[in-house]
Amino acid sequence: MKKILLAATFILTSLFVFGQKKEKGMDELWGENSEKANYTNKDYQWYKEAKFAMFIHWGLYSELAGEYEGKRYYGINEWIMRRAAIKTEDYRKLADTFNPVNFDAEEVAQLAVDAGMKYLVITAKHHDGFALFDSKVSDYNITNTPYKKDIVKQLAKACKKKGIRFGFYYSQMQDWNEKDGFGNTWEFNADEANVQKYMEEKALPQVKELVTNYGDIGCIFFDTPGPIKHEQVLELKALVDKYQPDCLINSRIGKGLGDFKTLGDNEIPSEPVEGLWETCDTHNNTWAYSKLDFNWKTPKEVAHRLIDVISKGGNYLFNIGPKGDGSVPEVSAMILRETGKWLKKYEEAIYGTDAMYLGGQTQFAATQKGNKMYLFIKEWPKDNKIYLPKFKSGVKKAYFMDDNLAVTTTNLESATLVNFLLRMPDPVASVIVVEFDGKPELNADKVFNTGLTTKLLPHEAKLTACTSEKIRWMEIFGDWHAVPSIMKWEGKGSKAEWEVNVPKEGMYTVTLNYACTEAADMQEGILTINDTEYLFVPTYSGDKKQIENKFEKRSIRVFKDRKIGVVNFDKKGKQTISITLNSDNASNWIDLASVSFEPIIPVEDNQISN
Repeated sequence: MKKILLAATFILTSLFVFGQKKEKGMDELWGENSEKANYTNKDYQWYKEAKFAMFIHWGLYSELAGEYEGKRYYGINEWIMRRAAIKTEDYRKLADTFNPVNFDAEEVAQLAVDAGMKYLVITAKHHDGFALFDSKVSDYNITNTPYKKDIVKQLAKACKKKGIRFGFYYSQMQDWNEKDGFGNTWEFNADEANVQKYMEEKALPQVKELVTNYGDIGCIFFDTPGPIKHEQVLELKALVDKYQPDCLINSRIGKGLGDFKTLGDNEIPSEPVEGLWETCDTHNNTWAYSKLDFNWKTPKEVAHRLIDVISKGGNYLFNIGPKGDGSVPEVSAMILRETGKWLKKYEEAIYGTDAMYLGGQTQFAATQKGNKMYLFIKEWPKDNKIYLPKFKSGVKKAYFMDDNLAVTTTNLESATLVNFLLRMPDPVASVIVVEFDGKPELNADKVFNTGLTTKLLPHEAKLTACTSEKIRWMEIFGDWHAVPSIMKWEGKGSKAEWEVNVPKEGMYTVTLNYACTEAADMQEGILTINDTEYLFVPTYSGDKKQIENKFEKRSIRVFKDRKIGVVNFDKKGKQTISITLNSDNASNWIDLASVSFEPIIPVEDNQISN
């Protein structure tokens, strides 16, 4: 398993392990260190086939919308209680006026259906401790607000009516409203916290309410298990399994006891992930509604991220944040409906499919089902051609899914060429169906393309005296980014090497994507293609690793693209490409995310295919 490098310790310094102060990495806080799959004795087929789902973050924090006492808090708004260090007695007053009269459970469930989503997960209780359901365990819940009605009950009923599965989110360890819960370090002494008491008196009883009072629960999203004990996780899991034996539990329950794996927030993997898994992603840069954030992902961005997830075998749990009045932001809803129109056209290529890996390509991806491969073209090739790893199965026919227009496939010596006729591409992503004589089988080669940029990625490289790790940081508070990178170059001669297949001679511009500190600036490297060496130097990317301003201190990473030259492949077929450190001073050399080869289209090839 690749090691995970984490770069945001500022947010973690106030998490504690049963009375002892200790920083926690987000992999531990999220429960990511667990790889064990426990789902095989449960009904999981529906989840495997679903692919796309709605996540909803909503609570008292939505009323604040990113601002408290005249101060604006950019970043994830559901953490505003902690960020503003709001005392519990003051934060609880929000419940006295919380009255989301514009909430309509059926409209929300219908929005999920319109977007093509197959299950829905709502924050029944987030870290602020406020429950969106009628809890007899704690009076700090939605029924003791002017609104009075049970949100979870309404959504569970609406989901059943609309034919989608229902699930809930529950923060089992962090509870800033309780002195025995975790996270409220501005009011309570963590050394005095009785976590077992909190589990017995609030967390376990509330989870029991949720799994016994709201019908069939498809899945549960627990979060930030952090310092939870193994026996506490066992007790929590046993409770769920007793009353909802087929309910799927995510890995953030902790200690490797989840049924499926939840990746890091907003994380899109660069390679297939085995087993049941999902990635949770938010529509803008906050999970809960903030009036400060209108950075919505477009329909094209949502669809492309969905493609990137399902082509690696996972589910895409996509978040919306209703306003304090209960309404879904208009632009967010419009974008989801537009995304749903695209999904409707290509649903055969999405639901119930399996991953199909095409060698780390970024402009296209594929899924498979039965004897069919579904090729998603996210970026249209400039020469109307795509080169794929060579087909080992015989092809019966190939065609565009939306209009059945025929596509030509030709097996070459070392690749398969997919050639298109003149047509307008789908503005979001086109889909080509390839029907084989049997199950699709392809070679595993990394194949260059002549009309699209090809990226060489860390997980594909053979590494010598360097490592591949995942770098995480927050662009703004809570806006997590994860970039696999080649790093920790031990000294002169440290090398990353790729084997590739180039189907046609030609010229390419070479661009590196990397983070570079001042210490690594101008430290020489070598790009080698077969036996030809090209010297280059990286330059400072602005990567400071840590910044501090009047608002906060945090870690941040800065990656940049730098074109280092133009190369010519004078022969086709198998080639070896490497990046080598050539400096005697190996101090903090670049964190290399990718090496890109963009084809220079010859004049005679820049023609319309017939």
